[in-house]
Amino acid sequence: MRLAPIIEQRIRAESAKRYGALRLPAEFIAPNYAGRSIVNVPASIVATLGGQTHTPPLDAEILDDLSAAVQRVVLVIADAAPYQRLLDALAANPDNGLHALLRAGARLVPLTSTFPSTTTAALTALWSGYTPAQHGFVGYQLFLREYGVRADMITFSPVVTKKQSPQQLVNAGLAPDKFVPTPALPHLLEPLGIPTYGLIEERYVESALSRAQMRGVKAMHGFVTSSDMWVALRALIEQHRAERALFVAYWSAMDSIAHTYGPTSDALLAELDNLAYSFEREFLRRLAPAARRGTLFLLVADHGQLDTPAARAVYLHRHPELWERLLMDFAGEPRAAYLYCRAGEVEAVREYLTTQLGDKFFVLDSRAALEGGLFGEGTPAPQVKHRIGDLIVLPRDNYYIWDKDDTPKLLGRHGGLAEKEMLVPLIAARLDA
Repeated sequence: MRLAPIIEQRIRAESAKRYGALRLPAEFIAPNYAGRSIVNVPASIVATLGGQTHTPPLDAEILDDLSAAVQRVVLVIADAAPYQRLLDALAANPDNGLHALLRAGARLVPLTSTFPSTTTAALTALWSGYTPAQHGFVGYQLFLREYGVRADMITFSPVVTKKQSPQQLVNAGLAPDKFVPTPALPHLLEPLGIPTYGLIEERYVESALSRAQMRGVKAMHGFVTSSDMWVALRALIEQHRAERALFVAYWSAMDSIAHTYGPTSDALLAELDNLAYSFEREFLRRLAPAARRGTLFLLVADHGQLDTPAARAVYLHRHPELWERLLMDFAGEPRAAYLYCRAGEVEAVREYLTTQLGDKFFVLDSRAALEGGLFGEGTPAPQVKHRIGDLIVLPRDNYYIWDKDDTPKLLGRHGGLAEKEMLVPLIAARLDA
């Protein structure tokens, strides 16, 4: 039996077994932090390079015969590449550049994202090996108790004024490099004398989010598109081929494309083909033999996406009996909403959601979700309990909560526990095979 269906079967079995006390709907895929999640990828990187971490590595079969005598690791993070859509792209195009890697013995398996399945939480996990509970970056919009504000954590600005300018919280004194309380992946490799080199789109090199997540890199390199990303990555590896090192490249465009056109659109498949074409032509074919030796290549997504047309929005303000019992608009995500209830109103809010909107949403007690391990094991970051509210609202199917009066424009979203959000691909290969 091929490895991919075995891993997927384990993920589904563990989801039902591990989180039984939370009584999650059967269609949900919960994070599998014990060895089949993106949080285990950095743990495996550290272990492969000779170090130790607090987090379990990936299941042994995934990297078992790929990890011997590894001198350098290349980690490419493709934002919002759903597992099934990558399979679709490979099936639809026999010339997809990733086939060359797979024919040479690469592994392709599914992993789970984190909860929530969103960029801030998942990328921080990939850049640290710590779960969202531990690193505390648990959503796109967070109530930052320490700053008294509901903040957009992509721009690091208050939600209400984020369109005026980015990084307003940084200008007010928030230090991005101190926002995450856990070490970053480069810090875990530092005792081994192994440097980390980062590649990211030029416009994000100095962003607050990058500074919060990519702490400790020896050098950061900017690029423009996926094609020159592969060229820059190849050149960087060849430049440092005599070193033991980690190279991490991040490409965001698929997330933007899926948000704009929907993840089942031809546009996303086109981007997967373009990414793979440049990979084979500009990176795989042209990488020098000396740079291939001892090199482990990993490509992973942080989360997936699913189609969310405007007709599936549930407008919070159109439910006054619910809205009047809340302290403020939700934090988190439209597909993983943290509700802050007025004093004494938690049960009334839960009852309304269950009886009036139970076909669209599943409601969790926030503290039970944290204690039950949905955000991950380990000691939670000090502020997490204040950032997840009283109740967590998880959409069924492709519904989502909307706290504005305008018509939602994004045709694809993520954050929740739907299969298309949670299952992501991991490709693993030795480049000297």
